[in-house]
Amino acid sequence: QGGIHRDIKPSNVLGELHDDRLVPKVIDFGVAKAVGQPLTEKTIHTGLGTLVGTPAYMAPEQATFNALDIDTRADVYALGVLLYELLAGSPPVEAERLKKAALDEVLRLVREEEPPRPSQRLSTSQTKASIAAVRGADPARLSALMRGELDWIVMKALEKDRGRRYDTATALARDVQRYINGDAVDACPPTLGYRLRKAFRRNRAAVLVGLSFALMLLTGVAVATVLAIQARRAETGAEIKRTEAEEQTGGAEGRFAS
Repeated sequence: QGGIHRDIKPSNVLGELHDDRLVPKVIDFGVAKAVGQPLTEKTIHTGLGTLVGTPAYMAPEQATFNALDIDTRADVYALGVLLYELLAGSPPVEAERLKKAALDEVLRLVREEEPPRPSQRLSTSQTKASIAAVRGADPARLSALMRGELDWIVMKALEKDRGRRYDTATALARDVQRYINGDAVDACPPTLGYRLRKAFRRNRAAVLVGLSFALMLLTGVAVATVLAIQARRAETGAEIKRTEAEEQTGGAEGRFAS
């Protein structure tokens, strides 16, 4: 519709009955951002130094002051948070952690911390029984039901790298519908190479220090091995020379005795 909401959260999504069908309605476009043209005749601009959104539901690219480079994938991320909360009973970054942390730490958590999959969060949640009761499901089977495609869909919507998220809310909705219909979903688990690259970027300094120590260790082992080989060769050469000398001495003594 030409706008980015920037603050999708449970209190801004209401349910309305259309005949017998429940239809979600997004409300409160007070911090919405226009795409291409003003949304209304009275559009105002976001003030400099402003943090826009609710930390528990904001995308990583929003978790900074003067976040200008925002597109529709920020709303896709927020929808992913809602889906995560519907499945696991709490947002990816739990409210209690955000309440106890300073603002800089809150923003760092949003930007950098990788959340557990919904099935993992639910399996360790103390409220698992009550969540299962609300869903009319067996607590022992609820986590298992989420493993696989549901986990993949949610984690694709929650990618820190927005280039790997769903491009639009429609794309996310279609993948959810594919899951409901029993069809193959577009989302898939990240490859090992991608996980390793992310781990390296998150822990670049530690990885480089570890690699340096590993290189020093390998260099030391290589030098020690070369020196050991050289010493063994020298010892073997000396042994051969001693043997040859003994043979020559023995031969000379034999000729002398003759």
